Amino acid sequence: MKSPIYLILILMLCLNVHAADWDTSETIRTSGGELHYRVSGTGKPLLLLHGYSGYGEQWRNFLDEFANSYRVIAVDLPGHGQSSKLRGSFVISDVARDMWQLMDLLGVKQIYGVGYSAGGMTLLQMALQEPSRVKSLVLAASAYTVVEDRSAEPFELLPGAYRLDLLRNHNGDMEKIRSLLSAKFVADIKVSDLEGLKTPTLLVSGDRDESFPLPIIVQTYQALPQAKLWIVPGVGHALFWPWGGSERLAEQFPVEVSRFLREAQ
Repeated sequence: MKSPIYLILILMLCLNVHAADWDTSETIRTSGGELHYRVSGTGKPLLLLHGYSGYGEQWRNFLDEFANSYRVIAVDLPGHGQSSKLRGSFVISDVARDMWQLMDLLGVKQIYGVGYSAGGMTLLQMALQEPSRVKSLVLAASAYTVVEDRSAEPFELLPGAYRLDLLRNHNGDMEKIRSLLSAKFVADIKVSDLEGLKTPTLLVSGDRDESFPLPIIVQTYQALPQAKLWIVPGVGHALFWPWGGSERLAEQFPVEVSRFLREAQ
């Protein structure tokens, strides 16, 4: 009879065989600095943007679903992960222009977009800047503006789990982490900007999200001409992430997003 350790090793090998991985992981220079990005799969471009203080690697668990149908591009936003550190404020309209410059350098004409928190705000601004280039959007725990964020807070005063997350996401680079935490976060989208945006959009929100509370989510939904709304009861801003989100939603989200993207084509 094989030992439990042997069986665990076999199981781990099987999981590694079937788990999707990035095809490439590269850094490219733009006018705003260096941007790191990862690519997996083939097909129509699907741009994945993480939230403030996150990094592109966080989307890995969704690759099994997304990379089967799309060319997945997961970017480290400016100042995050392996991209250059921030030089001043984190301005959503500037970040959106950086993303379009990256898409141009990669030869991407049109995108489908999935963004979490600040990543969703960036995608929304991208659609406002270049509406003909955005086929559809999924905004997870995101809206046109934010009520609460953790920028401008000293590292030492943050919750322990959040500090560990920052250290992991940025390879322990305290200079980069402190530049993020001291940066001014500028959400420069007005709700009136959304009224002419005809991009099919799915908003996914927990009803306990303190950063993007339901009134702001509903306001965003009502302003967008072609929007759908998915409210998840009992879930906060973490939504589907391991640090406080719903495990069930982590399974449902990529499947429902894929369905929405197919229907929006």
